[in-house]
Amino acid sequence: MEIARALPPASTGITPARDRMFSVVMLVGWAVVTIVQQWNAWCEDLSAVYIAGWLWQNGQGGLIYDAPAAFFGGVAESWLPAMKALGIAHQNSFAYVYPPLWAVLTAPLTAMLGPEGFFNAVGLVQFPLLAASVWLAGRLLKPAYLPWWIWTAIGLVTLNLTIQSHLAVWHNQPTITVGFLTLLAFERLGAGRPVAGGIALALAAAIKLTPAALVLLFLVDRQWRAALAFGIAGGALGIGSILLAGWPAHAAFLASLAHVKGLGFLIAINTSVLPALLAAGSALGLLPAVDPAAPQHIYTDLPVWLPPAISLAGLCLILAFARVLAPLPGAARRGIGLFAFSLILALFGPLGWLHYYVLPMLLLPGLLGLLPIRPAMVLISVPSLLSLAPVFAQIGDLPWPIADYTWAMCAVWGAVLAGLFAAALRARL
Repeated sequence: MEIARALPPASTGITPARDRMFSVVMLVGWAVVTIVQQWNAWCEDLSAVYIAGWLWQNGQGGLIYDAPAAFFGGVAESWLPAMKALGIAHQNSFAYVYPPLWAVLTAPLTAMLGPEGFFNAVGLVQFPLLAASVWLAGRLLKPAYLPWWIWTAIGLVTLNLTIQSHLAVWHNQPTITVGFLTLLAFERLGAGRPVAGGIALALAAAIKLTPAALVLLFLVDRQWRAALAFGIAGGALGIGSILLAGWPAHAAFLASLAHVKGLGFLIAINTSVLPALLAAGSALGLLPAVDPAAPQHIYTDLPVWLPPAISLAGLCLILAFARVLAPLPGAARRGIGLFAFSLILALFGPLGWLHYYVLPMLLLPGLLGLLPIRPAMVLISVPSLLSLAPVFAQIGDLPWPIADYTWAMCAVWGAVLAGLFAAALRARL
């Protein structure tokens, strides 16, 4: 499972059993501390799930996909009476962007738990899953010479200090569970459990649709049973969702996705090629100018050809990676493939929220086992430095903060993709 390099095993004087034990203790400790720190914290992203569930529970399911005119920032006016009834009118929330299934399943919980109680219950599940994601990432890409406790220490530094993790934890973002299930899916393939892997990926895709694209990696890895399990489990979840929520709710969900795809959201926490190119267009005078001091900007009139062109570029990258990954040994194919595909889907999708990059950040130290030490250290250090929460806090000093940071992060993740492509070519030699 672990990716090896041509380096001798580290001599630490710690037995493998104790090495793993220290790692587990560190991860459990982090999860406990995080749960305590986040107890009763208001979670803006997760609050949308609770409010949608409350609306469904109270016979107002037709409102769950209502959103502000520009979609981003705040809630629709039709949600305000519900928030007032819940006593949270003074709190901030966002539009609900998940399949109807999760609103329906959350609905009965809203009759038993208040918003903070719901957040606490979810945190009791999600924060241990986030800690476990460090371990799963190591199962996929940890260099064989690196002790588990060092890999874990690096992962915990990532969880403690990076803006990606900060946003995921602060918002108790469902992306945490999606990332865990995605890592679990590919870890299970390596453990010879393809059916479990397919079911895990189907669950991830049932929360956020994007992981469904990773089934292509199952096919590249020739994991036919995993792909079949994904199809059966995903189909069952889809049918169950329609039976529970009805088709009108799903039609509203698809309409909300179409709405998002027609917008370009330029903000520092959205690392995506689309807003990066739109900002470049504004800088070059090809698109309307944007106030450099604005904390965000929504492009509502996109060039018709641009989103399809970006999607096509992302697809071409995925196919290029699929070609070079196919001849590799299974562990390398899965580790490099998941790292590369997760970056491509975030960068070339309509939205690339920073918390989407928690999974790539946890896999990033794996470059030490894939590339020579110097390029590996550069490709690890630069995105890590730019991702530090204290560094992110200073981007207001840049000439055009939201664009400059978006350009920088797109560029460094593009460099990591190039490094992963080189690693795949190198592994073929």
